Amino acid sequence: MKKKRRKDLSGIIVKVCFAAFLAVYLGMLCMQGYAKDVSVEGIRKEFESEKLLDGIEEMKDKDLRRYYGIESKDCEGYFYYKAESPMAVDELLVLKTKNAQDAGRFEEAVNNRLDSQIESFEGYGVTQTAQLKKAYAQSEGIYVIYMAGDQADDWKSAFESAIK
Repeated sequence: MKKKRRKDLSGIIVKVCFAAFLAVYLGMLCMQGYAKDVSVEGIRKEFESEKLLDGIEEMKDKDLRRYYGIESKDCEGYFYYKAESPMAVDELLVLKTKNAQDAGRFEEAVNNRLDSQIESFEGYGVTQTAQLKKAYAQSEGIYVIYMAGDQADDWKSAFESAIK
């Protein structure tokens, strides 16, 4: 009789552990790609407080249209900074979309920008090409980012701390 109880108890323990593991795993899958709904100005303030916008120039709506083919009226908000020198690849774009469908379309635009930059510098700009190959061009929830250059990792960390 005691052996049967131990066997039943060990079976229950295995089932409970498996259920707990499954719940944690599913929770992690659901949180992947999750981003809080933070205003673009709130994210910009995070960058400003960490002095991450020094040395790059703020760009305008016409620049967003020129380099990405994105109209500012089609997004919820954005901020875009770029190095003054045409030989530098330092570029920061954080864009908040109106919905998830727009995020996919805008992500394609930032990937096109990255591809065109790599093509421009490949062959003669060894340092620039290396920086571009480590760039971030992706969407995170309703946000789309493009971060290339020396500070790309710092920008990405600041962005993630602002939206997670």
